[in-house]
Amino acid sequence: MRNTLTTMQSRRAFFAKSTKTALGLSLLSSTLPLGSEAAINLYGNIKSISTMKGTMATKDLGVTLIHEHLLFGDIPKDKKRESVDFAVTLVKEAERVGINTIVDLSPTRDIQLYQEIASQVSLNIIVSTGSYIHRMMPVSITNLSEEQYKDRLREELTKGISGTTIRAGIIKVAGNKTPLTDWERMVFRAAAKVHQELKVPIATHAIFNPEEQFNWLVKNGADPTKLFFSHTEAKFGWGGLTREQRGEQLLRIAKGGGHLMFNNFGYVFDTPWEDLVFLIRLLCNHGFRDKVLTSVDCYWHWDNGKMIVNVDDVHPETRKKTYSYMITDAVPDLLKAGFSAKDIHSFLVENPARFFG
Repeated sequence: MRNTLTTMQSRRAFFAKSTKTALGLSLLSSTLPLGSEAAINLYGNIKSISTMKGTMATKDLGVTLIHEHLLFGDIPKDKKRESVDFAVTLVKEAERVGINTIVDLSPTRDIQLYQEIASQVSLNIIVSTGSYIHRMMPVSITNLSEEQYKDRLREELTKGISGTTIRAGIIKVAGNKTPLTDWERMVFRAAAKVHQELKVPIATHAIFNPEEQFNWLVKNGADPTKLFFSHTEAKFGWGGLTREQRGEQLLRIAKGGGHLMFNNFGYVFDTPWEDLVFLIRLLCNHGFRDKVLTSVDCYWHWDNGKMIVNVDDVHPETRKKTYSYMITDAVPDLLKAGFSAKDIHSFLVENPARFFG
C-alpha cells in the first residue's frame, strides 16, 4: 500500500504550512463564538441536520467544506480497504487544521464504506442523495420515473440509505452543458418538489448553466435561499462570456436569493486566480457576501489500479488539493488578495450554517 501522505507532501511541509496560517485559523474560529447567543440570533431558530453520526444543530457545524467527496465512483473490491484508509488520512488532516464539517456530494455511494470512515474520525460528515451527470449514473437511477425518483429521495432523506439509519442531509443534482436535457429537467423538478415537502436544501453541478438551473428550480417551487450552484467560476463553462458577463449572471442568482460555491483555488489552468478573485469580490462588493460558499471539491478515483487524486494524471500539482488545502493554501491566498478574516468566516462558517438552518 502506498504511503498516502508522502505522495501528497511530507508531514513536515504540511505542518509548516499549517503554522503559517495559524493567524487565519484563529480569526476563523474567534470572529463569532458558535455557541453564543449572538450565533443563535444570527442563524435564527436553531435547526438540526442529519449527519453520519446522527442529528446536530446547524449552528454547531463550524468550519464547513460544503462540496466534497470522501469516495468517488466505483471502488474496486480489492481497493476498498486502501480507499477507506486513504479517506480517513485525508479527513484526519482536515481535522488537524481546524475543519469541523464535510458535506459529501456523491449521491450514489457505498454507505458501508462511509460508515467505516465515519467511525474513525470525529469530524461531522453530511451525505447527499440525488444524482450526478446522466452518463455517470447507474441505470438503476436513470431508468426511474419521476415518481420513483422522488420516492428514492424521500427514502434516503427521511428513513435511511441502503437499509441503514443514516439519512442524507442535502439533495444533489447535476446539469451538463445547456440547455438542460429532458432527464435533467425531470430530476431537477423532482428535487424541487421533494425539497418543497421536506425543506432540505439542494446543491447543483452548474459549470455551464447556473442561471437556467436556478430559474427551473424556482419555477418548480424551490426556495431560492436553499439552493447553491457549484463550479460557476470554471472558465471552460462560460460559453465565450467575459468574466464581467459571467459575474452579471452570478449577481442575478444572488439577487434572487441563490448561493454560489467556489472551489477552483489552485486550478489556474481552469480558472485564473485573478478571475476567481474578481467574481468573489464582485459578489461581496454588491452586498452578497452572505451568498458566497467556498470548498475544495476534492475527489479521487481508481483507474486501472492507479489512484488518481483530482486531475493529477494531467496536472500533478492538483494532488495536494485535499480537504486541508482550504486552510493551508486557499485561506492565506484569499487574505493576501485583500479579503478580510470576517469575509472568510462568512464563507466557511456563517453562510453554510445559515444555508442549512
